[in-house]
Amino acid sequence: MDTGGGRGFDASPPIRTSKTRAERSQSLLQSVAISLRLWRSRQIASPRFRAFVSRMPLLRQIANRKANHLFRLTTGFVHTQILSACVGLGVFEALDGEALSTNAIATRCGLPPDAMRRLLEQARRLDLVVSPALDLWLLSDAGTVLAADRGLREMIRHHDMLYRDLADAPAFWRGDRSDTELRRYWAYVRGSDPASIGNEEAAPYSALMRESQAMLADCLLSSHDFGQYRSVLDVGGGEGAFLAAIGARHPSTRLALFDLPAVTQLAARHLQERGLLARSTLHPGDFTRDPIPADQDCVTLIRILCDHDDDRVLKILANLHRHLAPGTHLLVAEAMAGTTDGPNLAAIYFTSYFTAMGSGRCRTAGEIIALLARSGFVGASVVTTTNPLLAGLVIAKR
Repeated sequence: MDTGGGRGFDASPPIRTSKTRAERSQSLLQSVAISLRLWRSRQIASPRFRAFVSRMPLLRQIANRKANHLFRLTTGFVHTQILSACVGLGVFEALDGEALSTNAIATRCGLPPDAMRRLLEQARRLDLVVSPALDLWLLSDAGTVLAADRGLREMIRHHDMLYRDLADAPAFWRGDRSDTELRRYWAYVRGSDPASIGNEEAAPYSALMRESQAMLADCLLSSHDFGQYRSVLDVGGGEGAFLAAIGARHPSTRLALFDLPAVTQLAARHLQERGLLARSTLHPGDFTRDPIPADQDCVTLIRILCDHDDDRVLKILANLHRHLAPGTHLLVAEAMAGTTDGPNLAAIYFTSYFTAMGSGRCRTAGEIIALLARSGFVGASVVTTTNPLLAGLVIAKR
């Protein structure tokens, strides 16, 4: 027996582990997949191959579907401008609950009948209106939603800023345009002291956030039981639209809001109008550094983290962790990136929007969980919402 005094056995060569074999196998599969994709691309790029596909009925259907998709991408701006015109002229409000002739809609919207007819035909092609009879118009399902949701119409009007910021697309994606309209609009992403923002700067974006909250609030309240909480604090809660929705659904829940001083003044007015101010507590401050009230058992961040880059998100979460009581539930709700249809659409839109805004990004649920863990929050889990396009939901504990 070797007791350690002698030379002993020579060290054996490193044992090849199953992990190494798995990595090699994964690398091989990736190489094969890349080779197949490049071969496929060469075929599609070949006029000879495309001519062959056009002669085969089944392949022709697939090719036409791909061509239609590509054409939708190239004409997407035209689609948005048709929608924008219908919103700006009040087409959806004019047809809300009614079937009208072209002349009647033209009169209400202030357009010549011929011009109105052309716009209505375009709207029909986009499935915003339907025409059940000659020269008679009704709202489609999508049009009905637009007529009912003022916040959605306000967001469409707001997009005019984004379109102007995107006008020079190469310069936009190179990052040459730092002074965008959206950056000027969202006052809190400018400068180092958001708490100094006044009412005149806060009012426009606060009103937009309030108007656009209705559909999101319905989604979240249908996806998670807020009635289980004794009290809810909405951090960055704007004018209190989400709190108002909770208050209407759960009459016994105590409400609290934390936001910039100028915004909490606007929230007081909105909650007073909704008859909820008496059961609400408003806390003005900067959520990256000021004390956060610790007497609530649920704290929400609704469309907050997505507005900020990682370094600022970590400051927000660290400040929350520093002040909240152990066991407090933290709910993060916002549009989240993913591979399914809704989250993928959200990522395409919000990545462009936040780039124009100059702050924030559309994260996956996994990225949000990682940021929460770095800040000390535990037990994070993902809740599937009723509409993943509107929002994902991550819940963790202090």
